[in-house]
Order: sequence, then C-alpha cells, then structure tokens
Amino acid sequence: MPKPKRNKMEIYNDILSAIKLELTNGEAKPTRVQSLSNLAYDKLARYLDELESKKMIVQNPLGITEKGHDFLQDYDRIRDFVREMGVKYLDVSGRGEIYER
Repeated sequence: MPKPKRNKMEIYNDILSAIKLELTNGEAKPTRVQSLSNLAYDKLARYLDELESKKMIVQNPLGITEKGHDFLQDYDRIRDFVREMGVKYLDVSGRGEIYER
C-alpha cells in the first residue's frame, strides 16, 4: 500500500527537521537534507526557495532562522495535541520520529 501524500506543512516540517538534525552533526548539506526529507532534488530546491521567501531558512550556508525554529516548535505542539486528542485529521502516526530529540 503506498504511503499517503504529505501536505505542504508536513513537508516543511520534514525539511526543517532534517536541516536541524544536520546542523547538530556539523554542516547541513542539501543532498543529506534531500535524503532525510525524502524528496526529489528539484522539489527540495523549490521548497528551499519557498522556505527562504517565508524567512524560515537561509540557503547560503543552509540554516534555520528563528521563524523556522518557531515553526518546528509549533508543529510539534500541534502534532502532540492531535495525538492526545485522537484526531484523525493529520497522518502524524509515525512521521518525524527520526528527527525527535
């Protein structure tokens, strides 16, 4: 059975989480972020441009801004709330587990 499609918010979270993880291991490289976020390189490049235009990342060198960190915190809070309430709106069952503390 194919995986359900991710919405834009989930993809943003996956990319930002991958960048954050890579930064803790040294330098964030786009190819590692691509692999961790499970995106084709052309799609990753498009999303990186979107995230930069929304002032959530900087691309040279690749890093997360304060607004990007705020997004990750808010996403985690919402995901935890959705799980706690048993709401079936988002597929948050196992996503992001590799990025969690």
